[in-house]
Amino acid sequence: GPSGYGSFYVILTLVNVLDNPVTGWGIACKKRISETGFPTEEALGSGLIGAVLLPLVMLPVVYVVNLFLEPNALSELFIPFSVLFVVICFFAVTNRVLSARSNFSSAEWADTLRSMFTTPLQLLFVVFLGFGAAGMVYGLAIATLLTVPYVLYRIGIRPARPSRDSLSSIASYAKFSIPNGFIGTTKSRMDILLLWALISRSAVGKYQVSMQLTMAGTFIGGVASMGLMARVSEYWSQDDTPAIVNDVRNSVGYASILAIPIFFGAAAMPNDLLVTVFGAEYSGVGTVLVGLALYRLIAQQSSQLKSTIGGLDRPDINTQIGFLVLILNVGLGYVLLLEYGILGVVVATVISEVVQYTILALVIKQELPEVPLFSRPLQHQLLVGAVMFLVVDRLHAIIGVSWWGELLVLIGVGGVVYFSGLTAISESFRATVRGVLSDVRGG
Repeated sequence: GPSGYGSFYVILTLVNVLDNPVTGWGIACKKRISETGFPTEEALGSGLIGAVLLPLVMLPVVYVVNLFLEPNALSELFIPFSVLFVVICFFAVTNRVLSARSNFSSAEWADTLRSMFTTPLQLLFVVFLGFGAAGMVYGLAIATLLTVPYVLYRIGIRPARPSRDSLSSIASYAKFSIPNGFIGTTKSRMDILLLWALISRSAVGKYQVSMQLTMAGTFIGGVASMGLMARVSEYWSQDDTPAIVNDVRNSVGYASILAIPIFFGAAAMPNDLLVTVFGAEYSGVGTVLVGLALYRLIAQQSSQLKSTIGGLDRPDINTQIGFLVLILNVGLGYVLLLEYGILGVVVATVISEVVQYTILALVIKQELPEVPLFSRPLQHQLLVGAVMFLVVDRLHAIIGVSWWGELLVLIGVGGVVYFSGLTAISESFRATVRGVLSDVRGG
């Protein structure tokens, strides 16, 4: 139900906010690994040191602060919160180091593997053992713990004790990547914190299910941005601007290839999607789903630009932009939440993301004027997505949705229209498909 689901995501949000020192430290290790000549083993060793030290410092502080704030969701779930926090720190560091390697998509596959463990474990704890929201937390914690050995295996190196010079170099980047992480995570999770503080856990649950339904839109863009920072960093250290431009062009052109059809599909049948997947308790928040799908679309473009700026060794620019957008998001979100409820928070999030993308685009145009931000592949995707919307919206009006079968038919029709349309009009998409199929046959 919305209340239990909301409690779980409040805990997860707190973990994601508080683990930012070790996440930012991991990003700094990733940046140095990607530079030619930096000792990779020492970078991994530095990251693991951070993953050990942060929980030792942070958890006692959180415990003491929480004593003054009881009762709340954290006081009810402090032990599962602590377990999750520790294992997330190790996963965050090692997975970011993995994303700096040449096989950087393995980092995304690691998260996929974690998800495959998470759902059965959560079902075990919640349905069969009756742990409730704590079971959701324990399920994710154990799934994360089971995934860390795979990540270390894919990294393929042994950690080494870092030298003073290595730690100093990592720290010089971390002094910006850590606040960047706090700003970015707080911005992305501020909606949940505001809803929790000013409305209810149930509102958090309703908001979060909409985020879940749009999650697939981040898959391609997430892989692209994860590898883009390391690739840009490598080329930047070699002073190879044409290679940087080419990689950024490709990433921007295809980052939203899944987010676009999800947005148009959600716009065609928002309420039926939520009710069919999650139940009648979530009726009436379809507009929230559409707004968050639009946010995902824009955010995939923003993430490529932020990764590019980070790879150019300018994390300070991301810090300045992130801080400005965070203030806008919090202020606007608070005002609109009081006036319009959940929908007001979503509107504030979309507006903040548009502002962030605009500023990032201006910076990129100054640093890399040759990069086309609205490339032909992106234009084709938006055009075909609009056509898909018209088809699905009309078909939805004719057959409606009363059960899973009809929903799957509509989703299937939308997918066929979108990808067949892209194949028909986009030469670059056809070349990409041929390349993927060639790799599959060759593998």
